[in-house]
Amino acid sequence: MSNETYRICQNCGTVNLNRDYCKNCGEIININLKRKLEREEKNKKKIASEKVKEKNDVTLFFENAKDHKNIFIRYISRFFYSIWIVVLAIGSFLALVFGYIAA
Repeated sequence: MSNETYRICQNCGTVNLNRDYCKNCGEIININLKRKLEREEKNKKKIASEKVKEKNDVTLFFENAKDHKNIFIRYISRFFYSIWIVVLAIGSFLALVFGYIAA
């Protein structure tokens, strides 16, 4: 027995034998290939959107203040930035604990 796969193009109705693309119009007719290409495109968009993701305003403020030319402002901003990181860490831990308890 041979592996012959007949696929009908949804675009033009042409019957194709063992092909991924329609020989008449060039449309993708292999469903598995079409889904794979759609998944890859979706993953590329997801990665691109994660790269563009903006930082929090408070974090941006502290990062800009850490590079200030006045040394007094630099040390104060580093002190408060450290407190901010600790607050975020504690908040994350509490969210984890409450989520675990609720589940």
